[in-house]
Amino acid sequence: MEIYNVDEAFEVLKANKLTTHKESVRRWLRQGLIKGIPPTSRKEGWKISAESLNEFMKKRLPEIPTKDVVKEKPEVYVSKSDQEIEEDVRASIWLELANKHIWEGFIEIKKTQIRDCIKHRRYSSKLEEAVWKACLENSRAYSKPRVFYLLGAFGFDRKRISMDTNFGDIEEQIIFPIIEYVRKKQLQKQS
Repeated sequence: MEIYNVDEAFEVLKANKLTTHKESVRRWLRQGLIKGIPPTSRKEGWKISAESLNEFMKKRLPEIPTKDVVKEKPEVYVSKSDQEIEEDVRASIWLELANKHIWEGFIEIKKTQIRDCIKHRRYSSKLEEAVWKACLENSRAYSKPRVFYLLGAFGFDRKRISMDTNFGDIEEQIIFPIIEYVRKKQLQKQS
């Protein structure tokens, strides 16, 4: 079984465009996202098995072939374009920042707002129910559905969705993209 130290693991993760900072690897180890053997002394450092590193990378890069990502030394398997990877990394960093409660603000979503937006687009009442259900699921931790936003985007369904700046109200900038997101998700399920 191959064992990596933090520097070697960082090189593998950097080659696969998962991080650009060695401290991220250490943080993931401390958080348990990457399973490793904690250091017994400062000099020794973390020990990470190739299997643990593979497991972590497969979670972060789900489109990797089923064969192991980590072979003897860093080897890159990427099935996405550089632009797609860049956007995934950007979205991941955005969510990580946002999850640390660095929000500009939030809106509380009311069923009447969704109904009005659905009527405006002339969509069905079934879609209205699906959107409301998705909003409730998205904010289970709160008594009323709410969506947090940051820098022209908001978090919904564990994704980063851009606001629609064609609308003046912040509520509409968020609700209309949610409706479109849920509608597209339903269309994908049907096909």
